[in-house]
Amino acid sequence: MNRKLTPYYMLFLAVLLLAVDIRVPAWSYPAFEPFLTEAPETVNLVVNHVIGHHLTLDLLPDLLGYLLLAAACVMLGPENRHFFKLLPQAAVSLAFYLCQQLMPFSLNGDMRFRAGYLLYFISGILQVLVLMRAMLHVCDRLNTTENHSFNNLSIIFMIISSFAGVVSVLVWFYDLVWISLLYFILQLIFLGIFWYRIWTDRGLLTGEKPSDVPCNP
Repeated sequence: MNRKLTPYYMLFLAVLLLAVDIRVPAWSYPAFEPFLTEAPETVNLVVNHVIGHHLTLDLLPDLLGYLLLAAACVMLGPENRHFFKLLPQAAVSLAFYLCQQLMPFSLNGDMRFRAGYLLYFISGILQVLVLMRAMLHVCDRLNTTENHSFNNLSIIFMIISSFAGVVSVLVWFYDLVWISLLYFILQLIFLGIFWYRIWTDRGLLTGEKPSDVPCNP
């Protein structure tokens, strides 16, 4: 295995860990304290569906995904300074993710509802944007005169995957589980196409000259 590809393997695994969630309930949150509201259905949706009643454990842990993402950025940073600039954004995304998971242990009633409402959208969209930027920086490395059109098409597939991920996050909030699942599957399909195209061009990631890389179809 080419050692120069190691950070890209780590980045791919980080994207997979952060994009796919398989959650099982673990510790119970403190019992929710109801409060008077003019929108009981919205409160019920956020408290019972979005936040839930348990801290959940992800079988594909997001925390490990963030650590792998940070390690890959540190390894790739000397060649592309944009990876170093991605580190603070990844740290902010991780902070919001942890706040979302741990918030119900310290907040209750109206504050739990409002914080859960905001943190869900901020955490979910931030995560997708961080992954999108990381993949864009990989494409920067691949961009050559000979490879420009092929690389641009790869970027389009990546953007479609990211857009499907954002839609999946937004739709799941409203308990439209099957529609959310459909967009999630689309996200993974286009992500797979994107990474396959990156693998096709892996020679450029190791610093080979464009003439040394097989021509793309």
